Amino acid sequence: MVRNSDNPAKRWNLPFDAPLFHWYKDEDRNRQLCLYMKETFRISADETMAAIEAGDTAQKQFHKELTEAGKKVCEDVKSKGTYAVILASRPYQNDALVNHDLPDMFTKLGIPVLTADSLPEINHVELKKSRLDVVNNYHARMLSSAVLAAKTDYLEYVQLVSFGCGHDAYLSDEIIRLMKEISGKIPLILKLDESDIQGPLRIRIRSFTETVDMRRRKESRPKIHSLSDPYPVKYTKQSRKEKIALIPNTSHAFSRLMAAAFAGQGVRTESLAVGREEAIRLGKQYVHNDICFPAQIVIGEALATLKSGKYDGDEVAIGMGKYVGDCRLTHYSALLRKALDDAGYPQVPILTNDDKDSHKLHPGFHMNLFTAVKIAFGLPMIDVLEELLRKIRPYEKEKGSADQAFEKALDEVIRGLERRGISGARQGFEKAIEIMKDIPYDRSEKRPQVLIVGEYLLNFHPGANHDIEAYLEKNGFEIIEARMTDVIRKTYFYQYTQIREYRLKKPLADKVWLRTANQAFEIAHDVTDKIAARHPLYTPACRLPDLVKDSDPIIHHTFDAGEGVLIPGEILHHAKKGCRAFVILQPFGCLPNHVVGRGITKKLKEIYPDAQILPLDYDPDVSFANIENRLQMLVMSCKK
Repeated sequence: MVRNSDNPAKRWNLPFDAPLFHWYKDEDRNRQLCLYMKETFRISADETMAAIEAGDTAQKQFHKELTEAGKKVCEDVKSKGTYAVILASRPYQNDALVNHDLPDMFTKLGIPVLTADSLPEINHVELKKSRLDVVNNYHARMLSSAVLAAKTDYLEYVQLVSFGCGHDAYLSDEIIRLMKEISGKIPLILKLDESDIQGPLRIRIRSFTETVDMRRRKESRPKIHSLSDPYPVKYTKQSRKEKIALIPNTSHAFSRLMAAAFAGQGVRTESLAVGREEAIRLGKQYVHNDICFPAQIVIGEALATLKSGKYDGDEVAIGMGKYVGDCRLTHYSALLRKALDDAGYPQVPILTNDDKDSHKLHPGFHMNLFTAVKIAFGLPMIDVLEELLRKIRPYEKEKGSADQAFEKALDEVIRGLERRGISGARQGFEKAIEIMKDIPYDRSEKRPQVLIVGEYLLNFHPGANHDIEAYLEKNGFEIIEARMTDVIRKTYFYQYTQIREYRLKKPLADKVWLRTANQAFEIAHDVTDKIAARHPLYTPACRLPDLVKDSDPIIHHTFDAGEGVLIPGEILHHAKKGCRAFVILQPFGCLPNHVVGRGITKKLKEIYPDAQILPLDYDPDVSFANIENRLQMLVMSCKK
């Protein structure tokens, strides 16, 4: 962000080093640091290793002293019959400027304050009964300290939340659930922003401490209960016979592809209609408001379908996408479980594409390799059909003919995949291309092109993005859309590229799997390109390894948070080909996508000064009028 917006080297002639490392083990860290220090500063590997060892020793000593101090505080309040507060926060919230001197507000009341990692038992708490997939140590500390506070009569719990941070939001939900189930204790959740007004914080703290004092006077020791299974309703083998799995939309075509692929494993599936106002309303009602808009609308789609009365809640399951990593998509199933329970559908099970399924949500279904390969082969095909649709629809001679043909073409691919797997999809795609060739169109007067990139659900979900494609086409544009294939492939591509370029120590099986997955996408592209070449408007896709090559001056091609390098990669690729209008769609509060979206626009404008780049933020309350006002600025600039 610093380099792409206000580069110190360029503005003030100050060296600015921001190396990107991928550390999974100590030997990865040591090797990468030694290489970096040698190449950048001509410091020997021996000297770097000596510094690393000194740093490790200091860190161990610090943690030893910290936990000893925490143990002393716990022993002191226990002997006095009082209590201490665990102030659980992100590391940067230890800064007094960020936490508004919150610890002092407690200590002035005579209440000691502990950080989560000062608790001696913090690394020995069992978290298998949490709904969340723990993907980093910070999350583990937050959840572990909440469990300790719930079980211990001399500990209370306060969580600091950064305003608009969706990761903090699902942690808050889970912390409240865990503590309530264990002992009935209620944590204090404090949402902080840059405001330095302390009055409201003091009121919240005073109210919290008085409530704690009242409770402690009534009962000195809380009754402790064991945590139950957070997912008591399972999708079993029997469920395959008894239940229909409803698949919400990332896009209309992708939902149908997933439904067809799951059906190949004996799952009865049905792709849902694209959700709009009612889905947004229910998502807002039953999902934490700081959770990203995509999570709200896909969960809202499922709830809207259940509440429509079309299905009996006892006869359905919900199929939810999942990706275990830095994105909130990791926790959609946890958010969905809470929403279903709160909305009156506790009997509805959940299944996901997660083959590990560590929480055993769906013991009756694990997506196998063949299903994954079918999805990999289907993705480029639906991308091609959508590309042709966007190239034809603004120029169609018969209004509505392009959309009608697209649906027929998509039916051929999906039916072929359902009936005969990959070979069936291939045959269906051949028919689909012939259907798209038959649409009458006239492209003699070309329209200006606009590329839509950003968070992928917002890109492809018309209910979420307020039909932005239809609006831009109505205002004289031809749409270019980022490809769904790259969104799915990037997970495998990044991991494989990191292993290869950074020489990471990973199990051989992981390396083989990632290489195989990448190769499967290449073969899928080869098959698709060969058939799609029969259409005069088709241009072979720029494949992911080629797409990311130009992004290194902005974001290194192994950066994997949010949409990673897909946003700058797509913009640079299409800018080279003459496109000068770009819209970046971002869910409000999606931090990684703001880094790789809004955070790179200044640098992109330096490379292409005549480019029009419009970042648009979406949340459940955004009005079309607001979106339209911003889009009209783009429309007028391009026409001018």
